[in-house]
Amino acid sequence: MRCFVAIELSDAIRRSLSAMQRRHAALDRVIRWTRPEQIHLTLKFLGEVRETDMPAVCETMAAMAARFAPIEFAVRRAGCFPPGGSARIFWAGLDEPTGRLGRLRDALEAAYADMGFPRENRAFKPHLTIGRVRDPRGSREIRAAVAAEAGFEGGRQTASEIVLFESILAPQGATYVALARASLTGSE
Repeated sequence: MRCFVAIELSDAIRRSLSAMQRRHAALDRVIRWTRPEQIHLTLKFLGEVRETDMPAVCETMAAMAARFAPIEFAVRRAGCFPPGGSARIFWAGLDEPTGRLGRLRDALEAAYADMGFPRENRAFKPHLTIGRVRDPRGSREIRAAVAAEAGFEGGRQTASEIVLFESILAPQGATYVALARASLTGSE
């Protein structure tokens, strides 16, 4: 099964992100918006996980979560990837000034690499994917929408757990199913 580790978002933040999507409904023809209930903060994409490896994957997630205290972050501003040329992803940004979010992500990367899962080669840029571009010819409009959201404030949240999700792919988009949860109970 196709899996990833993430932080779920509060309903209040999801409502703010949904409102942003509605403000830019004119882009529906060029962007496939992520359903608000599916928006999350990915920490580690694992890819295919064999059923026999699931206990170890869950144990590793729990061990990493036990090292870290709950993490507070704010959702603000918008952007797109890549920063120049044809846009592919419309995102909302995250601010977490302590660096603990990045350290948690790095700990998960290292622990899962020890289990044979590939490391992510890109630098960690915490963001929430709120839409995927269907038609790159709309990049100019998308970048204008991003500029209009420069002052976006989506709310604050304290993450107290991380979640192992299965991603079930379908023509209408992926569905994410929570398989396991681990509380952030440490002091790091």
